[in-house]
Amino acid sequence: MNQNINIPPGNSELTIFVNTSDNFEDCWDPFFKLFNEYWPDCHYPIVLNTETKDYSYPGLNISCSKVAELEERRLGWSECLIRALDKIQTPYILYVQEDYFLEAPVKVSVVNKLLDEMRGGMAEVIQLQQASQLNRKLGDSQNLILEVSQKAKWRLSLQAAIWKKSILRSQVRIHEDPWQFESYGAFRSRRMQERIYSINGALFSGLENEVFPYKVTGIIGGKWVGEIVKPLFSKHDINVDFSKRGFYEKGRRKKRKSLIIRLFDRLRSLL
Repeated sequence: MNQNINIPPGNSELTIFVNTSDNFEDCWDPFFKLFNEYWPDCHYPIVLNTETKDYSYPGLNISCSKVAELEERRLGWSECLIRALDKIQTPYILYVQEDYFLEAPVKVSVVNKLLDEMRGGMAEVIQLQQASQLNRKLGDSQNLILEVSQKAKWRLSLQAAIWKKSILRSQVRIHEDPWQFESYGAFRSRRMQERIYSINGALFSGLENEVFPYKVTGIIGGKWVGEIVKPLFSKHDINVDFSKRGFYEKGRRKKRKSLIIRLFDRLRSLL
């Protein structure tokens, strides 16, 4: 196992964790140009979860995890995630992915308030996109965060969120892909005692008012989502060769694993 990522002292308890793989290297420049534009002077350390590659961007404190640097085999999504989390030293992470392209300024003061809530034991996870199933009470409309229902379909989400690192680590299963983590993880999380919250959409609705403002998401199935990235990249003079990855076409279905493998994966995931 590689050594811990060297995070300079005095940078609080939060790491910005950008989950990616080397196959998505063409996203890194656009992601960090927009990140630097809409979160200038970010004082939190940033970890880019690469397999073997290094990367830097002017003015940003980026460390690359390089989780497969000494491996001859290709690691799966979950194994890469586990290895990166084990190297991060801060107790909290802000989880994002390389295609969560910012379109407006981050509400940094709100991020700091949410982190304070977590430090105080209010929650172990706070999703920065409002969840669809929330526990609501009279007077909740002014609360900064609302609790996600124990039975919510996507109770564990890979959209932008602040996590207690140990909680995310405990929920990852080494055989799962991202879809399985969200789908099967939602069932596993019903046994969790830890509290999962999301931001209150009544306070943070609309792109300009979101805490971490991006459209979900810039890439689907390895292809660019043209309606999102083309106008955004054009606006910010970001030049990308779209032909290398191509554009996502709605209705195209991903090839599925065999029924036996899917049943076996489900049994492993729900334990």
